[in-house]
Amino acid sequence: MASSVEMPGSIVRLGPADADRYCEHMMRLDQAARELRFFADVSDFHVVLHAGAALSDGRIVIGFVVEDEIRGACELMLSDEITRSAEGAFSVEGCWRRHGIGSRLMVAMIEEARRADIRRIELSCLKSNVPMQCLAAGFTDDLRVEDNTVLAILQRSDDALEVVGTPDLLQGAGPAHRLAASQTS
Repeated sequence: MASSVEMPGSIVRLGPADADRYCEHMMRLDQAARELRFFADVSDFHVVLHAGAALSDGRIVIGFVVEDEIRGACELMLSDEITRSAEGAFSVEGCWRRHGIGSRLMVAMIEEARRADIRRIELSCLKSNVPMQCLAAGFTDDLRVEDNTVLAILQRSDDALEVVGTPDLLQGAGPAHRLAASQTS
């Protein structure tokens, strides 16, 4: 369960100049967190390679920054230009989990997706990653079990709809963020 006290920190879109800080964040993930993030037990080399690629290959990377250190992040990578679909992934360091950081990153990711005209976001997590499933369920009712994973789909409709509590988010909000009745242009 998330703490009711919001953690101090800023949500920031990361760029190539943040590569070292992002790599340091990823290296601070414990082995269990790495397995949840990468779906496998990965080496330090893999983590370093991934962090460098994430900030140089066009992905949208958003960080939760406290005292100039990245403590949580999400990545949004375009997977299909024609359908404007993207894959999202999250990482939050151990002692920073369960404090609402994932929700703050999700809201920022969805807003960045809207700006980039991304129409669909897919989030995959292991079936054992219940906190990630709960986070996704706060933003969509479309969760699908596929083998050992759960796939959450956030789909934007052709009509711009507003989600309560967040600016012009994707349609399909779950219990925590129900769609408002008013439409925007």
